[in-house]
Amino acid sequence: MSDPIADEAPLWYRHIYPGGQFTGFYHAMKDHALVYVERSPSTLIVTFDNLSQAGGAYLNRDPWAAKFIADEGHSHLGVIANGPTWFRDPQLITYLERLRDEGFFERFPVVAMAGTSMGGFAALTFSHLAPGARVVAFSPQSTLNQDLVPWERRFVKSRLQDWTLPYSDAAADLQNLGKAYVIYDPFDINDARHAARIPPDNVTLLRAPGCGHKTAMVLRRTETLKTVMRTAIDGTLTAESFARLVRGRRNTRIYCLEMIGHFQARKHDDRASQFKWAFNRRRKRIKKEQKNVEVDTNNTNVIAG
Repeated sequence: MSDPIADEAPLWYRHIYPGGQFTGFYHAMKDHALVYVERSPSTLIVTFDNLSQAGGAYLNRDPWAAKFIADEGHSHLGVIANGPTWFRDPQLITYLERLRDEGFFERFPVVAMAGTSMGGFAALTFSHLAPGARVVAFSPQSTLNQDLVPWERRFVKSRLQDWTLPYSDAAADLQNLGKAYVIYDPFDINDARHAARIPPDNVTLLRAPGCGHKTAMVLRRTETLKTVMRTAIDGTLTAESFARLVRGRRNTRIYCLEMIGHFQARKHDDRASQFKWAFNRRRKRIKKEQKNVEVDTNNTNVIAG
């Protein structure tokens, strides 16, 4: 019989509470919390919240990518943020360094860190804690330190965080990385500038034109995010395979709006109109083809029955 209270509990709690299948811990701080679920002894995934998650005032709260990681059977350390902190917190930094000093990360042959935007920044910069770690960062910022990126005018409140703390520049000291994938839209001027700051050693820059600052969202809507994550974690993702996986973005509404905005910002209104017309025409054709496939499938089932 289903337990309605258990069904409403977050995934991590259901997995590590006294009657759960796995061991782990929950460690709360003022502005952050860490959730750890120990599943596989071979692979640890560390994820960091993004801005859309941060500060969510609801009890059923899982770290970023919790279900995917659970389904894959990996161990998971999720860093939860109670607001747009950008993880500029001495208490959090001290605790993560304590885990490092205690050999927490060294226990796993494979450590991967992942996140998007604010979480992508953290995945890159905190990779120092686990030399050899793999990183997958979607639309990351390299830093919000205005001395380093005076052209970054987004994230007004976040720029006021303490950027003198350690782990404040994702473009610094990446020589101990195992392999990193930075996924970004080259048409997004700010994201492209951040990507350009990241040194190329052990880092593969993967271009997702027309996805804007929502690269992970677009991949999820085209049902390719899991494959990108899976191959990045095992180190087999390449520029060629990513180009095939991201091709489906052309059929998403986000892509349409981003490209129209790209043309309009460059005063190419005619190209924007042509693009919109071609996009809508392609969408209608795809929907018609999908409808025909559904009809054929239904007819086949009727005949088979």
